[in-house]
Amino acid sequence: MKTISEMDTMPNDNFIIFHVSGGIGKNVLATGVVKAIKREYPDWNIVVLTAWRDAWQFNPYIFRCYNFQNAPYFYKNYIKGKQNVKVFALEPYLTEDYVLKKSHMLPIWSELCGVEYKGEAPELFFNQREIEFVQNNLVRNQPIFLFQTHGGGNADIKHSWMRDMPIEIAQEVISQFQGEARIVHIRRDDQIGIPNVEQFKGGIRELFVLIRESKYRLFIDSVSQHAAFAVGKKSTVTWIRNFPDQLGYAFHDNIICKAQDELDSLDFSLLEPYDISGHNIQCPFKEGTKLFDVDEIVASVRNQI
Repeated sequence: MKTISEMDTMPNDNFIIFHVSGGIGKNVLATGVVKAIKREYPDWNIVVLTAWRDAWQFNPYIFRCYNFQNAPYFYKNYIKGKQNVKVFALEPYLTEDYVLKKSHMLPIWSELCGVEYKGEAPELFFNQREIEFVQNNLVRNQPIFLFQTHGGGNADIKHSWMRDMPIEIAQEVISQFQGEARIVHIRRDDQIGIPNVEQFKGGIRELFVLIRESKYRLFIDSVSQHAAFAVGKKSTVTWIRNFPDQLGYAFHDNIICKAQDELDSLDFSLLEPYDISGHNIQCPFKEGTKLFDVDEIVASVRNQI
């Protein structure tokens, strides 16, 4: 990724400003959209504006990446007085095709930018030292079972019934891998943990590499499943009320919750039936509903190798 001091080396004065709102997983997915844009505009400089630069490090399809809170002279360098500037500050979640569940986010977002989607996939890039550090300090020649039970989302809501894996399900699954792999839990400090299970404490870039180096993977619809696809590691992904046809990848083993909506909880629903944060009042399941079959998940995880 180039620095400000390299401004004089710009190949031309054509700029595409690609603005990404949302979380780190959305940014990983967006790397596929940028590949489609670069194919359509090979001679343009793509400049990314985001809250999550970690997803864009060393990406060869972009010219630069800036954090929203640290973009000095951005307007002066990329917009002021420029004749050829395109601004793709577009929200795919608010499109008709997404709301009506007609297509996957990758073609929706690409076509929103006026670009035909031709199967471009998300991709992450690393330098040698990043990989060596994770291999030597985190993996240490041990088989790793990496799992994520909770997404980012609203910090005030510790568990989203809408996409977070029920903790008792996760506990039953990992108990069957105790002793054959080092089990590492991806979660925030304030989210529900599992006793005697190691919590991942590294940074985002280290997480990406650890996913690449892991033996087993069990994820939800969040950053880890996007990153696993971007580094070519098939994973088991559980889905409660989001859908892999919109946000996932056929490459993974997607296990979709079969429980039916038995309670009418749509009073406060707008463009989506359920808020991804998982507000308690919106949960449509009756007490005692089991969302996933543990044996199905375990079999899926074991089939990753």
